[in-house]
Amino acid sequence: MASQKDKKRRFWIVSPNVNNNKQTVPDWRQASLVHRAAFMGYSSDDREHKDIGYKFAHEIRQNDVILIARSSNNDPQVIGFGVVQGNFLKTISNFNPPGELGSLRKLSPFFPLSREPKGLHLMNVLGHKMALRELNEKRENDKIIIDWLSNRLVATRGGEQAPPVTPNIPNSRRSWLLHQSELEYEVRSKSEVVHAKRREAELVNAYQRWIEVQERRLEVASFNGLRCDVYEQDRQNLLEAKCSTKREYIRMAVGQLLEYGFLMAAGSTKPHLAVLLPEKPTMEKLAWLSEYEISIVWREKGAFLDNADGLFT
Repeated sequence: MASQKDKKRRFWIVSPNVNNNKQTVPDWRQASLVHRAAFMGYSSDDREHKDIGYKFAHEIRQNDVILIARSSNNDPQVIGFGVVQGNFLKTISNFNPPGELGSLRKLSPFFPLSREPKGLHLMNVLGHKMALRELNEKRENDKIIIDWLSNRLVATRGGEQAPPVTPNIPNSRRSWLLHQSELEYEVRSKSEVVHAKRREAELVNAYQRWIEVQERRLEVASFNGLRCDVYEQDRQNLLEAKCSTKREYIRMAVGQLLEYGFLMAAGSTKPHLAVLLPEKPTMEKLAWLSEYEISIVWREKGAFLDNADGLFT
């Protein structure tokens, strides 16, 4: 009898566990990113009929690959992919499911995704109603996805990158993200300055690594003698990093973002604005930010989440 190691790796597409409730989509997405897991709402115990929940729990094996994705208004919505580790679980510690949970599969390594990778054309395989589907390399569209997933799992990071492109902003220039001693911050004492710079630098660098895994690129936006911590040209995202969720830090970030956004709009570019924080703040106290179209991005258990349905993460 063949051992588990000898069995051929299988590739699966699992939809986010939204239970036909679109309002829970952001919550399940964040749960997958934080806990590095795929979730299934259907029961894992229906052995007789071997329905989707049973297949998810019992047919998916150690070392298989799961891509978490769904069709949303005829467009692909992707969350990430990873390699299955261990047997199925019905619960994990410190997790309050946003809906009914049948079982889950932990994924390691796990790669976050916030858009369809170029050339995959996921709608060719997502045009179905099933929450679970196995990819078959004998089908052309499936094989393209299998090959891409396999290549990403064995690829090494790094290599040459294209030089930055200057956006259409008056008196502007852009450069690669430069941190440690170069992030702007002003407080009263010298020790606080050093501490704030160090924490913000570490936060920005961690966010950059998170984004680069998704084959996206971040830079610094500089214009009119000012500089914003993080700029992503592809999505027109501007983020200002702060080392604390205290009110005075948020207010400072908002003032900076509004000025940066105004300057970029003068160059016919209206950016998406967000404050980058080391942890999730009390969202109720920041409801006023929606009036200024400013989002929040925060770090949670090594993942980065936002309240903008994945626009920044």
